[in-house]
Amino acid sequence: MKAVKRLYDRGDEWARGLSRGRYAAVLGASAGSGLLAVGLALSGDLLLVRALTMALVMFGLEYAFGAFSGSGGG
Repeated sequence: MKAVKRLYDRGDEWARGLSRGRYAAVLGASAGSGLLAVGLALSGDLLLVRALTMALVMFGLEYAFGAFSGSGGG
């Protein structure tokens, strides 16, 4: 369990050091990838379109408003 906590802390520290644009890109890519992976597991229709849409929406929202970034934008 400690190894998982250390891995989470390292990832969190890395993400907080990213610029606003890079953080938004990472968030969008991870959201799109997650949706694609779950969709492949459940075999949904128009999967690629949904994944790309989710990635673009998450990128746009994060870049515009910076709601999830711990660095306060930048």
